[in-house]
Amino acid sequence: MLKNLWYVVAASAALRDDLLPVTLIGHRFVAFRDEAGRAHLLSDICVHRGASLSAGRRVQGGVQCPYHGWRYGGDGVCTHIPAQPQARIPARARVDGYPVVERHGWIWALLGDVPEAERPPLPDLAWADDPNVRVIHGTFEWAANWERIVENGLDFAHAPFVHGTSFGAPDRPEIGEFDVVAQDAWSGCATLTMRRPRRKGWLKRTPTGEHVEVVTQTGFHLSGPCATLELTLGNGWRIFIASAHVPVDTLQTRTVWMMGRTFLKTPLLDARFRKRNLKIFEEDHAVLRRIRPECVPEGWQSEVSVKSDALQIAFRQRVQALERRGWLAGPANQASAAARSNADTEARRSVNVIACPARHAVKTWALEAALTQRESPDTP
Repeated sequence: MLKNLWYVVAASAALRDDLLPVTLIGHRFVAFRDEAGRAHLLSDICVHRGASLSAGRRVQGGVQCPYHGWRYGGDGVCTHIPAQPQARIPARARVDGYPVVERHGWIWALLGDVPEAERPPLPDLAWADDPNVRVIHGTFEWAANWERIVENGLDFAHAPFVHGTSFGAPDRPEIGEFDVVAQDAWSGCATLTMRRPRRKGWLKRTPTGEHVEVVTQTGFHLSGPCATLELTLGNGWRIFIASAHVPVDTLQTRTVWMMGRTFLKTPLLDARFRKRNLKIFEEDHAVLRRIRPECVPEGWQSEVSVKSDALQIAFRQRVQALERRGWLAGPANQASAAARSNADTEARRSVNVIACPARHAVKTWALEAALTQRESPDTP
């Protein structure tokens, strides 16, 4: 799992008046809106006695801890201590607060302390704001690793076998030539004309033996992190799908998705399209929850890749480059090397958080920043 990336916290409609607890890249956070409706994300721990802020309530546009009533603003700074209202608030009375952007119907947060000039951009999902496109939203929970799920979304070759009853053509599994296009340093895509079976009947379940050609563009963007799909049918109809596959932890992933269509735009058909998209996720999940090893291997020799895997390989190379850059997110609990024989007890005595940008300007913090997974707690 990577830090210093933009992650989709939730759909905008999911964050209203209440606090929203979320777990991302193995760490707990609380999302909320201030009095002006702006979204914020804080580390979900009170620095007084460790209570979960998300179990509290929103007060005057901030978060009030449920234990002793300490209040924090959208920047994570403590603004009020009820037991000592006249006393100076300690400088360390602050939690990490993260940059948040609300765009395309989603709430995005930058989980890290990387300088603004080095942050990745957000993907271009302009179709989600197009009034001529009917957009629906949803979520899906996976018992699988996020990288495996993103790679699955980039895989042209699995459709005839995993989705043979949905849209794949089991009798036409061949993959034609395609080029991977690097749109920028954070994304890539490929376009291919796929053959999909023509079906008949009210529910379109009976194959006719005929096929239709569909121009299929699939891609990835490390912000989200997103897998995208654009389908153009022969009659000009278009379907857009963006799936933000957000790691909850190493082996759990929450997908926040949206689908747009330029045809049959009546809301009466939304449930049908939503059901179809969830069915496709279920078909993928049946394979991915049994995959081994659960995570993408570090080396290239333990798997056999072929030319049709080019887009997945491009994604994997981007991720590994960021890992080498030091962007691996460290765990929330870390025991020192001296205490690893009793690591469970030691880990329960401390908690680490994802460092936020404010740590560059403010050096006094109660909680330690999590080390990357390749750093040692005992490294000088």
